[in-house]
Amino acid sequence: MSGTFVRKPALLSSTLALLVAAAATVHVTDVTVAAVALVAGGVLVTGVGATLQSRRETVLRWVVVAAGVGVSLVGVAIGASEASGPGALVRTLPSLLGVLVVGLALAPVRNSGSRGLLKAGAALLFLTVLVSGLLDPETLEPLLVGTVATVLVYDLGEQAINVGEQLGRSAETKSLEATHAAGSVGVGVLTVFLGGEIATLGSGGLSLSALVLVVVAVLLLAAALHE
Repeated sequence: MSGTFVRKPALLSSTLALLVAAAATVHVTDVTVAAVALVAGGVLVTGVGATLQSRRETVLRWVVVAAGVGVSLVGVAIGASEASGPGALVRTLPSLLGVLVVGLALAPVRNSGSRGLLKAGAALLFLTVLVSGLLDPETLEPLLVGTVATVLVYDLGEQAINVGEQLGRSAETKSLEATHAAGSVGVGVLTVFLGGEIATLGSGGLSLSALVLVVVAVLLLAAALHE
């Protein structure tokens, strides 16, 4: 390990968590890629500002952070304005805010990352999944993908914070992070596949299967957040 020990969330896992959150939002909701890109891009700008640590850079840091948050909020506003009705808005707004909150948890200005914000962001993403299930219970695939993506976001975010606290951002941790991410994504893909296969075995439609899978997913998510 070389350089100053900086207790910030690891970059690779943080970036992957943000990308998964953004991709899940696009997949589960009707929001445009441009709106989600603004939210995620603003978070990245905020992260750049958070890396400015010296006293000479204090003013610049807060200007960059404020600009990043502002860009993200513009993305949230655009995404909300694109919603075609109350149902779409209730589904879209929590997801966009979830992307922003997850990003702020992993791009901290003052500390080593916020598990509280990470949990709040994951909860907002999962709220979108639940609302989608209520509005369109016959469609299983977005529910399953959204649920798995939410758990992945929390898992990758938690990994980013843990690695940052224990090894520091200057340590070479990409191999460790990539191995963890590959395992988590593999389990997630397998879960989606098996969930889809199990659902097709039912002859009474997908509603009951979707409900059962969402309930199981809630329990899994609660266990992950509690740990």
